Amino acid sequence: AELLARVRSVLRRAPQRQPEQLRIDDLEIDMRRHKATRSGVPLNLTPKEFLLLAHLVRSAGEVVSRGEIAEHVWDIGFKTGTNVVDVVVRRLRAKVDDPFKTKLIQTIRGVGYVLKAH
Repeated sequence: AELLARVRSVLRRAPQRQPEQLRIDDLEIDMRRHKATRSGVPLNLTPKEFLLLAHLVRSAGEVVSRGEIAEHVWDIGFKTGTNVVDVVVRRLRAKVDDPFKTKLIQTIRGVGYVLKAH
């Protein structure tokens, strides 16, 4: 009985299978092929930009803090004196938002970022 309880506990903690395709508005992400498109236009993203975008899409509508982004994308603790997250978000916006009329990535001042569908 104890062994069965331990097995069930491990299975509950096991990572859930993530979807291979993520989509919000006209933004599509193919996790398996590591490709992203917006309105059918391929986005040339670095590996870190891709991880950041996928994390924002998975958390769509929720504010994601700079610390959470640093931990998820770089596996590091967030240092308040660094602007590395802001720099990568700025580069990501230049590729994902700037060429398009509808802006998806929004800044929540003093908190973090949110990706919103329109």
